[in-house]
Amino acid sequence: MDPKQLQVKVDSEITFGVNTQLKEQLKWLIGTDQIQIGDMLPSAAQLADSLGLNRNTVNWVYTQLRDEGIVTMHKGRGTQVTGSAATEQLRHTRMPMRQLLDETVDRLHSSRLNAIDFFTAGLAFMLLRDNHPYRPVRLLFIECMAHDHPFYLKEIERATGAKARTVFLEHIRSGEITLEDDRLTADVVITTLNHADEVKSLMPTGDRRLIVIGASVEPSALLEMVQIKPGSLVSFVCLGKAGGEWMAHRVQEAGISHFQAQTLGVQASEGISDALSESDCIYASAAVYDELQSLAPDKVRLYPMRLEQSSVNLLHELVQP
Repeated sequence: MDPKQLQVKVDSEITFGVNTQLKEQLKWLIGTDQIQIGDMLPSAAQLADSLGLNRNTVNWVYTQLRDEGIVTMHKGRGTQVTGSAATEQLRHTRMPMRQLLDETVDRLHSSRLNAIDFFTAGLAFMLLRDNHPYRPVRLLFIECMAHDHPFYLKEIERATGAKARTVFLEHIRSGEITLEDDRLTADVVITTLNHADEVKSLMPTGDRRLIVIGASVEPSALLEMVQIKPGSLVSFVCLGKAGGEWMAHRVQEAGISHFQAQTLGVQASEGISDALSESDCIYASAAVYDELQSLAPDKVRLYPMRLEQSSVNLLHELVQP
């Protein structure tokens, strides 16, 4: 995209920093479909030159958008708007705002009020106003038994400050539970990227909102794995084999493939003892780490996961007043 076609600008007189100004304008253009999914953003150097900014400022903005899951950054290819759950959520929230803001700005102009002053004062007003009492948001978390569901539940409750009920897909598939069950009353259903399509197909029509979250491995663990001796046998262990496969796949996505990888789940106890004895190194999810570490303290290491920043942002939005 030619930076001349990108109608963004920065104003040093506005209270907000230029990096925030640029980031929010890009999010607005993406959220209102003026920049579409699949579009390439200008290079950091091009956009910086057109706005009179330091290239590091634009790089910071692009990195923030990447961490929120809105763009992808590829060396040699550039920065591209991605069709992720975070981008869809951005469009879902920004589109309704557009008409309301257009109407508000028109009224400000007719009243001869300064729009920048109005919206700055509006921010102060929202920070100062008393919060009205509200019913805590009711959360339903759907996941399979094979993945580290305790990790996800902990992070959901940490990000929202609300309690969430966990339901396993295995129980839904067997007919033991249905999402129309009155016991599963919820305002928001949360699931992971692994099961987003299935959960969406299972949800009854209604006004429940579906939030899809994702996780990745901490970069420090990846740096540690790079140091593993080539040809070593490394086991990735979670509650179920599918969870171990997810763990190994994240490592492969990071370009780390110089060792042999095998995946296991403690739910199928066979193979675990062999893995402990045959593996040079074992990475265990938090859900099974203590159990395995007590058996082979010299081999077992924690596979540290973290929610993607875009997922954290989505969860934070659920409890905004």
